[in-house]
Order: sequence, then structure tokens, then C-alpha cells
Amino acid sequence: MWVCTKHMKETLALLETPHVSKASYQIKCSLCSNLAIAKVYYSHQTNYFSKEQCKASLKIETFQKTS
Repeated sequence: MWVCTKHMKETLALLETPHVSKASYQIKCSLCSNLAIAKVYYSHQTNYFSKEQCKASLKIETFQKTS
């Protein structure tokens, strides 16, 4: 998942012990159209998701943590 400055803190809070690496080229955030600053991942194989899938996942995770 590629994340921008706006979504970094939120993404790190939702994922348990992810790997983080600097975005080495210009790519858009998986959650919005801002430029990503980092890649957040569990394994070294990148999984590609649509913005809708990422947003839905974050909403579900946020709801479960607040319930």
C-alpha cells in the first residue's frame, strides 16, 4: 500500500508491525490522489488494491477498533 503524509499515521495505527520503505519514485497514495511518501507492507510482494477497497478496509478496521 502506498501512503501519503496525510494517511501515514492512520495506516500505521491500523496495521500491526508493518514494514515501511521510502517511495523511490512518484506514485499516488492508495487512498487519495496525493503523492505517496512511503510504501507500507507486510511482505516483499506488493498487493494492488483499488482506492475503494483500501477505503472500505480502513473504515471496517476503524469501526472495529471503536466498537
